[in-house]
Amino acid sequence: MKHYFYLFALTFLAACSSGKTEKTTSATEEIPVPAGYSEVSDPQRKDFLSAVSNDETLETGSSWGYVDNKGDTVIKIGTYDHCFTGKFRTYAWVSDSGLKEKEIVAIGRDGKVLFDAYIYDNGPDYSCEGLFRIKRAGKIGYANENGEVVIPAQYSCADPFENGKARVTFNCETHSNGEHTSQKSSTWIFIDKTGKEVK
Repeated sequence: MKHYFYLFALTFLAACSSGKTEKTTSATEEIPVPAGYSEVSDPQRKDFLSAVSNDETLETGSSWGYVDNKGDTVIKIGTYDHCFTGKFRTYAWVSDSGLKEKEIVAIGRDGKVLFDAYIYDNGPDYSCEGLFRIKRAGKIGYANENGEVVIPAQYSCADPFENGKARVTFNCETHSNGEHTSQKSSTWIFIDKTGKEVK
């Protein structure tokens, strides 16, 4: 049975310093929002899952799920109240009213939560030099563009990678001032992309 749904995508990968849009990765794909209902079937994207909703308003709180390129349900509609990733291979950003304060999380193809989003600039952290910050149990780590955690979530504060290094600390105080947040620590260190401390 064919399913017709409205596809929706909000996944944008932004460059770290320039603010320009990066090319999409192999894990997720930026897709245009069609003018109306579209057929999910896409033989060119056999390994992608596509976000679908049975609610034309597409507002947060709608029922969302994912289907394969044949339109067969992989993650049932109603599982999420918002899908931020339109099409994906390995991970997608979603929110669910069942989650605490409607947190944004990354899920795998089986719908299981991989990690929480590290929120930066009102959305999941940007990929910088192939890595982005993630959270688990309140700690910060790094994942690659396939959604694989490459540096475990163990830091209290962490900066994006720049020139092959990132500044991190195990002990940090965070202070909010309106929309801005400052981080203070006397024990900052630098790590490379393997998590090894460097000078």
